[in-house]
Amino acid sequence: MKNSINMALNKSATLAWSVRCAFLPPLLAACLGAAGVGSALANPSNPTVVNGQVTFSQQGNVFTITNSPNAIINWSSFSISAGEMVRFIQQNSSSSVLNRITGQDPSRIMGALESNGRVFLINPNGIMFGAGSQVNVAGLVASTLAISNSDFLAGKNKFTAGDVAGAVSNLGAITTPTGGQVYLIAPDVSNSGVITSPKGDVVLAAGRSVQLADSTNPDMQVVVSAPTDRALNLGEVIAQGGKIGIYGALINQRGKLKTNSAVVGENGKIILKASGTTLLEAGSVTSATSEGKGGEVQVLGEKVGLMGDALVDVSGQTGGGTALIGGDYQGKNAAVMNAEQTFVGKDAVIKADAITSGDGGKVIVWGNQTAQVHGSIYARGGAASGNGGFIETSGNFLDVAGIRVNASASKGTSGQWLLDPLDIVVIPFDPQNNPGTELSDVSAFSANANDVTQIYGATISMASGVVPGASVILQAKRNITFDGVVNIDMPDIGLTAQAGNNIVVNALLATNHGAIVLSANDSGAGTASGSGRVIVNAGNGG
Repeated sequence: MKNSINMALNKSATLAWSVRCAFLPPLLAACLGAAGVGSALANPSNPTVVNGQVTFSQQGNVFTITNSPNAIINWSSFSISAGEMVRFIQQNSSSSVLNRITGQDPSRIMGALESNGRVFLINPNGIMFGAGSQVNVAGLVASTLAISNSDFLAGKNKFTAGDVAGAVSNLGAITTPTGGQVYLIAPDVSNSGVITSPKGDVVLAAGRSVQLADSTNPDMQVVVSAPTDRALNLGEVIAQGGKIGIYGALINQRGKLKTNSAVVGENGKIILKASGTTLLEAGSVTSATSEGKGGEVQVLGEKVGLMGDALVDVSGQTGGGTALIGGDYQGKNAAVMNAEQTFVGKDAVIKADAITSGDGGKVIVWGNQTAQVHGSIYARGGAASGNGGFIETSGNFLDVAGIRVNASASKGTSGQWLLDPLDIVVIPFDPQNNPGTELSDVSAFSANANDVTQIYGATISMASGVVPGASVILQAKRNITFDGVVNIDMPDIGLTAQAGNNIVVNALLATNHGAIVLSANDSGAGTASGSGRVIVNAGNGG
């Protein structure tokens, strides 16, 4: 094996140097020190090649590293000053280079980082992509958690925090080509800049132990161990037709997350999953719209909140998508985490519309204990053809005061709205009530899950808001009592009530040619009591 150092002055008096080595880290470190290379650079310094073949070249403000696939380089420091560029030249877009920082300084990327391959930057002291920085790579992994050489060489993305694990933050612009990946991993992860990865994967994972499965698998799983760690998005993440995942103990989405696609057949997906609390805050946009069928958004955690005017949009030109807020249908999907408490503010909006044609989509708002849902939910059928979609708002205790629901279909059959708490009492509308008051913090999410759910009769009668269109299904695991009038005057909109025990009707129930179905002792609603019955104490019209 050979080791050589060539140094020369070019015509512009710029010092050019190169080092080529193969598995000679002690000799390489010695020769670089003798040449004064490490001290000459204000940016990445003192490289030691651990695996692969690597060539280093400095030309003006451009530092070029040419590496073989799966090269591993240890650096005493790795930063890029404003106006400077570091470029990794690799075999192809599937090639990777691992850069591990062994010194005490955080990495500050203020200039440009480029590569035709994937770049791993591992620095336990912290990594910051500053305002004005430009990252253009085939893939990026920036982590303050450690990855072993063996896992890197085997393609296993397993990261574990050591004694020191700083933050990763992006204030600049990170861009990958079609199908690229951007993974930001640390106990504290934040994005205030712009991340763009068309048809790719963007993951912000806040934890001290993170494992990412093969991203080529559409069912990629992310395992995060993060007892107190937070992921924050203040900026914009764009992955047209791709996937965005944010994981941690606490998730705050205050910016824009978009997997919107202008291509039929591309359905983007966004997953926000916290072991603690996930908040979509005022002004945030979380969207997976499409020229075809809308994509999917999952907002999951022990506590989930859509605050202020937060928007979730999975609409599509040929069909609505899927929005899962706190869980899936009746909380029965074991693959989707169920929230204990879920809140949707009065100004929040969830859309799963079919715009031109096709059926409206599916919207689930679920809380094992409580679901407080006061905003606007849409799952409308297409303007030219298609039926309305399906909307569920469920929790053992359910508060839907002021909600606006629309699953209409101008050229088809209206959709359904399911309400599924323990007990339901429909009460007369109280004009003094101020429904949907915004919560100030997550501590106000909780309510007594054993409380009887009270629903205003007017809420059911005007369930679809300004535009008519959602047949109402009331399901109670125990009892349903109608003490308030329900008068649905929208044509062909029905009312179904199913109770595991009794249904008691003490007020008028009326529709405009829509079916009224009352089913007591119904095992489909809950555990049938065996003695439940329908008791009618008031006249009804239909």
